[in-house]
Amino acid sequence: MSRTSTTDLPSELRSLWRTRPVRTPDDSKIAGVCGGFGRRYGIDPVLFRVAFVVAALWGGAGVFLYALMWLLLRSAGDEVSSGEALLGKGRASGSKVTAVVLVVVVLLSAPTFGGSGETLLVGAGFLMIAAMLAGWYGLHRRTPVPPTGWAEVSAVRPPAARDTRAATGTGPWRAPGASQEPGSGPDAPFGPPVPPSWDPLGAAPFAWDLPEPGVAPAPAAPTRPRSRLTKVTLGLALIATAVSVGLSTLGGLTWLDATRIAAIALSVVAGGLLVGAVTRRGHGLLVVAGPLAGFVLLASLVQVPTGGWENIGEHRVEITSPTQLDTPVTHELGTVTVDMRGLELDEDRSYSITNEVGEVRVLLPDGLAVDATCRTDVGSVDCPDRPADTDGPVLTLDITNDMGNVKVTR
Repeated sequence: MSRTSTTDLPSELRSLWRTRPVRTPDDSKIAGVCGGFGRRYGIDPVLFRVAFVVAALWGGAGVFLYALMWLLLRSAGDEVSSGEALLGKGRASGSKVTAVVLVVVVLLSAPTFGGSGETLLVGAGFLMIAAMLAGWYGLHRRTPVPPTGWAEVSAVRPPAARDTRAATGTGPWRAPGASQEPGSGPDAPFGPPVPPSWDPLGAAPFAWDLPEPGVAPAPAAPTRPRSRLTKVTLGLALIATAVSVGLSTLGGLTWLDATRIAAIALSVVAGGLLVGAVTRRGHGLLVVAGPLAGFVLLASLVQVPTGGWENIGEHRVEITSPTQLDTPVTHELGTVTVDMRGLELDEDRSYSITNEVGEVRVLLPDGLAVDATCRTDVGSVDCPDRPADTDGPVLTLDITNDMGNVKVTR
């Protein structure tokens, strides 16, 4: 009898957070966030640093995410993260002043998601954050179990070890059961020294750093030469991106928007992955290819309207002068309300209203002769009848709505 079990998304997300990276100050450029991700998922930290830099330049998401990870990921050996320590949930090695500054950075960088003026939900920064979080989830799916040695790296230091290290500033703490460094005394952060097996009575501590007698050291395994495919591909992708941005801004190629530039960089990275598939190298390019592919996919699905975002939402026009009728209304999404109750015509005039999705309402003054033509593909139409012969000026209305109701009232 066989049993098949499937892991649902909430369980995977809980597992992702339970095995989340810890910041590694011993392998850091700023706070050890990229070093922690690289050590947890077995990837060169340089690739994560490149991803954060690209995200910072593309919509400001990199600054927000790095500051947020700095707050939420604890440092190796600490009880809790800086953010949790700020809330009084435990102790962390960082100062509370740094945590407060990080909170300010997160709050200030959050409104930059729009990047180029779009709304929050479709901004370049929002898409980049979604792509990077999706990439993190993909890395967890690829490596759900932490690698060997991760328990020692992510273990919490005992209080005595934390206090000693904070007071002395000496070397890194080791998890219980790990080998002791020679010469460590009773007050060292590692605890009392453990004699080797050949000196069980501890009579010769000066020679404990010697190897075990009769045990030949294991031969070092031949190391495979490190491939430069990842660095070369990333360099070519950055050059292609820089050239595309230059052609777009200086050369006047307006069709080279953010989505197409990202697609060009993605094509270069994809070429590197193809070469790596043949040579069995360049696996680190997946860290960059994931966010880029997610950004291109989401950006291609969300298109900016022709007239820009100003034609989205409720639009209200008040017409009190006949000269205002020379400017027609063109809207795309939302309710259009045209108030003509203060209008007095001087001669026969015409006015057009065009909307794509939403309701169109026109408010007319009493006694104004109107010849209205109302059209809608989906929705109801409520327009006045054509007037009988009249001696006064007539307003000719042409209202077109693709989807929504059209209503002309007095």
